[in-house]
Amino acid sequence: MKPLLVIAALLLLLAGCKSSRVIDEIQIIQEMGYDYHDGKYVGTAVYPTFKQGPMTKPNLLTTSSSTVYDLIPRLSSKSALPIEEGQLRLILFGKEFAKRGVTQITHSLARNNKVGSHLLLGVSSGSAQELLDITANTTLSDTLYLPNLVEQNVRSMNLPKTNLHLFLYNYFSKGSDPFLPYFEKKGSFVKLEGLALFKDGKYVGKVSLRDSFLVKILLNETKNGVYQLKVGNRGKQGEDRVMLENLFATSKYEWKRKGHRHVLHIFVHIHASVRDYPSWLDMSHKKIFSMVKKKMEDEMEHNIRRLLRYFQEKEIDPLGIGEFVRSKTRHWNADEFYREYKDLEIKPHVTVDIIQTGIGE
Repeated sequence: MKPLLVIAALLLLLAGCKSSRVIDEIQIIQEMGYDYHDGKYVGTAVYPTFKQGPMTKPNLLTTSSSTVYDLIPRLSSKSALPIEEGQLRLILFGKEFAKRGVTQITHSLARNNKVGSHLLLGVSSGSAQELLDITANTTLSDTLYLPNLVEQNVRSMNLPKTNLHLFLYNYFSKGSDPFLPYFEKKGSFVKLEGLALFKDGKYVGKVSLRDSFLVKILLNETKNGVYQLKVGNRGKQGEDRVMLENLFATSKYEWKRKGHRHVLHIFVHIHASVRDYPSWLDMSHKKIFSMVKKKMEDEMEHNIRRLLRYFQEKEIDPLGIGEFVRSKTRHWNADEFYREYKDLEIKPHVTVDIIQTGIGE
C-alpha cells in the first residue's frame, strides 16, 4: 500500500510541474525562412491559423534586422500571440544567406531544447521568403508542404536522408561535409532540384536530383530511387529511355596502397527492376537485356567518377570519405588527408542485377 501512495504523490507533483499552453493562445511556427538582402537579414515565419475542427490556413509573418539573433524577438513584436518554436518542422535558407554561412542558426538550434533533432533544413535557389509565400498561397491549407515534400522524396525517391542531427554530425565531423535539400521556383510551384553542398557551414555548390541518387547509393542507403538510362536515339522524349528502380543497393569502400600513393575503390552493387521502357525495345531478348545491364554499369561508373571529381575540385566531402579513411588509418590527420584529397585516385566499380523487367515478364 505504501509504494502506491508514494507513486500517487509523485504523479501529483509531476502534474503540477507541467506548463500548459492553450493552442489558440499561442502562435505556432511550423516553417521559418532566412534571407540576406540589401545588407539586412530577413526572417519569415509560416504559422497556421486554426479554424473550425482540423482546418488551418497558412499565414506569413516577416521582419528584417541587422542581426540574425534579433529576428525572432522582432517577429514576436509583430505577433498578437506569443511565438512558440516547439512545432518547427523546416528551416529554409535563401542562397545568399547560405553563402554567408548558416552556422549561427544551426548552433542556435543545437542549443534550443524546444527544437527536435529531426527538424529539416533546406536551401532555396533564390529568396526563402518567396518560396514560403508560394507554398502558403498554392497549398491553401497545408503549412507542412515543404517538410512533406522532403520526407516523401527521402522515403521513395532519390533524396538521401537529411535533418538537423545529420547536418550537425557532418558539420562537426573532421572527415565529412554536410548537405541539404535544394529547392527552386518553377513558375508558381516549388520543386525539389537536388542537394545543396556546404563547406565550413557555407553553401559552395549543388548537384542535381539525378546525381543525388548516386549520393544516396554511395552513402549506403540501400532502398528506393529511380535512374533513367538512354538506350537509343529515336527522337521523341521518353521513347529512348529505360527507367530503372533501385530495389536494393550496397556500397563498399576499400582503401589500398599503390606505391607511394593510396587508391580508394568503391564497389557498388545494385539490384534493380525495370519500371518502364520504350515499346520498340524487346527486354525479353537476352542480348537486349545484357546491353541494358552493361550500359547502366558503364554509365553509372562514368557519372560516379564525374561526381567525385566535382567534389574533389570543390574540396568538399559529402560522402564522408575522410571518416572512412580515418577508421582505417592509425594517427589519421585531417589536414594531411585533405591536402591530398584533391588528387586522390578513386575507382568506382558498379555491378547491376536486373531482377524484374515489368508485369508479365
